[in-house]
Amino acid sequence: MKQRLLVILIVAGILVSGYLFWKTFDPSSVICSIGGGCETVLSSRYAKIFGFPVAGLGVFWYLATLLLVWLVYFWRIWAELPLQIWAASGLAFSLYLLYLEKYQIGAYCTWCLVSLGLVVLINGLIFFKKKK
Repeated sequence: MKQRLLVILIVAGILVSGYLFWKTFDPSSVICSIGGGCETVLSSRYAKIFGFPVAGLGVFWYLATLLLVWLVYFWRIWAELPLQIWAASGLAFSLYLLYLEKYQIGAYCTWCLVSLGLVVLINGLIFFKKKK
């Protein structure tokens, strides 16, 4: 159950990040339901790192997380620690992006917040240990 839920959350993250990656090239066309800050965030100087869209890094993070989940939970050929480190680093970066939205950009992107929520849930599932 945990593994399936992780895969569903990761696929949702790939879709959200993929949408943001696509819209990075035309921020004015992004659909933003709450507050309308998506265009502001996607057109800010923080939307790219060395010319590469941050949302593309999100797609990469989710794809790598999917691979790690597959190696750890489905094939059981890898230890859980690398997955935990990778997941925690994604959470730390997502929180940094939230900081940028609040204190540097002054606007919130609904899709970015959805991605942050997915990252939090993914971390929760990865670090949650069922008591026996």
